[in-house]
Amino acid sequence: MTEPLAAASSTTGSVTAAGPSRTIGPCTQRRTILAAIPGIILLPGIASACGMTEPAQPPSTVQQTTEVQATTLPAADVPVGTAKQVRSGDATVIVAQPTEGEFVAYSARCTHQGGTVQVVEGMSLRCPLHGAEYDATDGRNTLAPAPRPLDVVPVTEANGRLTIG
Repeated sequence: MTEPLAAASSTTGSVTAAGPSRTIGPCTQRRTILAAIPGIILLPGIASACGMTEPAQPPSTVQQTTEVQATTLPAADVPVGTAKQVRSGDATVIVAQPTEGEFVAYSARCTHQGGTVQVVEGMSLRCPLHGAEYDATDGRNTLAPAPRPLDVVPVTEANGRLTIG
């Protein structure tokens, strides 16, 4: 009634001193593949989470130009050697006159975290959030943490009036 051990081992495996061994058959291979599917599906997400993506690009340090809604004001409102904060539509703009007849304008949005830059004194500008400072003559950042100059806003002067934007 019982089969000899050697005969049974031909279909189910063999028994040695180390223990039973497994025969690789179609069912075992299928189970291996099915067990690997979750890892194959999750691998891209894991690789991404482990930093295998492109590194972030550093923020730009180049001065840019931005457009704002057009507004006008008397050129006399901005004396030589001073800067003034002006509303232009929804935006706040810094307008300055570094030298006689030369007018410049910059977005008052700090390039660090978007705070509104204030005129401190003369041509000095400062963001109240983290202390970034700018020079109103050219918009350059003079004190960190601002990564780049203020954005330039177009300004023109005609017949004693400034047009910003």
